[in-house]
Amino acid sequence: MIPPPLPPDEPRRLLALQRLGLLDTPAEERFDRIVRMAARMFRVPITLVTLVDETRQWFKARVGLDGLSTARSLSFCGHAILTPHTFVVPDAHEDLRFADNPFVTGEPHVRFYAGHPLHAVDGSPVGTLCLIDRRARSFSEEERQQLEDLASWVELELNALTLQEARTALARQERFFELSVDMLCIAGLDGTFRQLSRAWSRALGYSEEALRATPLLELVHEEDRATTAGWLEQGARGEPLPRFEHRCRDRDGVWHWLQWSATVNPEEGILYGVARDITEQKRLEAERRHVERMKSEFIATVSHELRTPLTSIHGALGLLGGGVAGALPEMATEMIGIAHRNSERLIRLINDILDLEKMEAGKLDVHLEPLELGPLLTQAAQAHHGYAEQYGVTVETVVEAADARAQVDGDRFLQVLANLLSNALKFSPRGERVTLRLERVGPRLRVSVEDRGPGIPEAFHSRMFQKFAQADGSDTRRKGGTGLGLSIARGLVERMGGSLDFVTAARAGTTFRVELPEWHPLPPPGQESP
Repeated sequence: MIPPPLPPDEPRRLLALQRLGLLDTPAEERFDRIVRMAARMFRVPITLVTLVDETRQWFKARVGLDGLSTARSLSFCGHAILTPHTFVVPDAHEDLRFADNPFVTGEPHVRFYAGHPLHAVDGSPVGTLCLIDRRARSFSEEERQQLEDLASWVELELNALTLQEARTALARQERFFELSVDMLCIAGLDGTFRQLSRAWSRALGYSEEALRATPLLELVHEEDRATTAGWLEQGARGEPLPRFEHRCRDRDGVWHWLQWSATVNPEEGILYGVARDITEQKRLEAERRHVERMKSEFIATVSHELRTPLTSIHGALGLLGGGVAGALPEMATEMIGIAHRNSERLIRLINDILDLEKMEAGKLDVHLEPLELGPLLTQAAQAHHGYAEQYGVTVETVVEAADARAQVDGDRFLQVLANLLSNALKFSPRGERVTLRLERVGPRLRVSVEDRGPGIPEAFHSRMFQKFAQADGSDTRRKGGTGLGLSIARGLVERMGGSLDFVTAARAGTTFRVELPEWHPLPPPGQESP
């Protein structure tokens, strides 16, 4: 006995068989009537519709046989699927491939066999319509033709559901192409469209017929054509395509920016693509850049044309209030004091706006160096002594991590502390104190500014560090401020490699916490760090 060899395309054949969805399913009249007809037409005791699985042949329909399957290695059908035409064994006793086969020497005592291969939609042979007799016999050309015709009928039934599923999938695809707002396409690697969604006509104004007759590269802007051709060549080599953009001309000669996501099947030479018209997005980006440029120019104008004279005014008012021009009437002194404080507030606002603009543009200079934080805290507290007296509040400094250093910009760190201290002092009740604390928390240093004020309303927590953010309420508004200080402070701390957050509770005060990595000097060569 010679077992049937495997077909060269066995994996594909098995996949096609599985896709039929017929293995191990109940008997169906549409197949049973064919094998009954074959048994009568050819006057044979056994007729089968077999499906040849990986290790067995399974009977979808049968006449004259009780079992549902047999081993593939013993099957006649395993040989039959290897041939393109009807496979005939006139007398198994005289055929070396089957003479000692158990189905020949024992039940069902096969002597004659004729089987015509059955094919799936993709052409893969998946089984047979076969005739078996217990006596040797010949098989004429006319009988071969009759068996082939019956096998074609079986194939129609085998693939009926598959064909219906294919038609349904195709209808869904066409519906999807019709309704999609994105510009879907299937194209050859020469850029010739094979299928298009209606979005292409809506975006570019061409009919579908015109687009199919026009290769993509003819629509692409001359400056983008070589790059687009390069992407198509890259896909043809089987390399993944990046998201790419180019300009396409519409029917009226207007250029549209298209952004593509595409994949290529190089074996079929097919590109599957999704394009989006991003012309409006490009326009908005250009407008945004223009606005940003105008904003930068405006801020530069503010810097040169407003800050300089305002600083002079502030200085002159300070001198007048200090008596440089002699004693002034009480009312004049009071008015000069008000003007001096307001000019100071305007200078802070201008400086905050300039810092914020520089920070957002990435132009804010921060010069990091390892500095002791304790002396910086003392300096900040001393600088706010007069401001604290104005509100009837005291500032205490608690240094729990002496000699602790961090990589900071000294001036910018003092600016952060000034923002936090001024807020804490403004919102502290008279007679209370604000604590400026330095401590170690694991490998980091924490600088805390603690007040005993009313706390921050919960509804405002999420907006605490936003630009121009100020909590609502008459008391908050009365205290004044630009609403930029905390946003700037957080940005500066992050530029120095740290973080800024806060904890607060109603009527229990607020603590802002700056955390920075502690700096340690490198050990001398040959020594390990502690």
